[in-house]
Amino acid sequence: MPPNARKHKDGCRSSIYMMQPGANTRVHSWCPTPGPQYGFLVSHNEAISMADYYTVGDPSAPEYRPTCNYAYRPCNHAVLSLHELFGGGDMQEDQHLLAPDEIVEGMNELGVLLYGHAKNAYWYGSQLSIEETRKLVPMQNATGLQVSSGVLAGIVWALENPMRGIVEPDEMDFKRCLELQSAYLGPVRGYYTDWTPLDSRLGFFPEDIDETDPWQFKNILAR
Repeated sequence: MPPNARKHKDGCRSSIYMMQPGANTRVHSWCPTPGPQYGFLVSHNEAISMADYYTVGDPSAPEYRPTCNYAYRPCNHAVLSLHELFGGGDMQEDQHLLAPDEIVEGMNELGVLLYGHAKNAYWYGSQLSIEETRKLVPMQNATGLQVSSGVLAGIVWALENPMRGIVEPDEMDFKRCLELQSAYLGPVRGYYTDWTPLDSRLGFFPEDIDETDPWQFKNILAR
């Protein structure tokens, strides 16, 4: 547990929270194209719901619960904007939401990094470029299409399962959802990697890390 981390007193209690903005909290992560990188620990529902879904035993003292966190690395211009925001202490007066035709090039890699197993780590997800996005749906961007295709799959699944009531995405039929989404996700691929958070250390100064277990959250969290 980080020193400024807190536990929830009610609910499923599958998550913790830290007393600092997620958009100003960096974590070490890995994606196929850039390789090792910083991601921002922005709050996201799936990090909570997945940990809850795979919890075994009493939620207050589980026999097993995976550590899940969301890591988002925006484009360089967005990172500079975040630095301005937290450096200035106030939201910028000028705000600009990029239109799809203003995006020159690039790709959004949206996936899951499964780590800590016998083969170290495995990334699986969508690698959707802006060029392919425009061919599929004009005036869209890669992130928007990846997200909206999930909404589409959820609507169809709900229509096909009208008696299921309110469910978390983890409880839905992922094969059926991917069947509906696959036309909008571009290449969906998997990659193994030997990288661990211990590799992303410059070694200039001593750090409080756990060298016996590379995938401990204290190693993932950047300080």
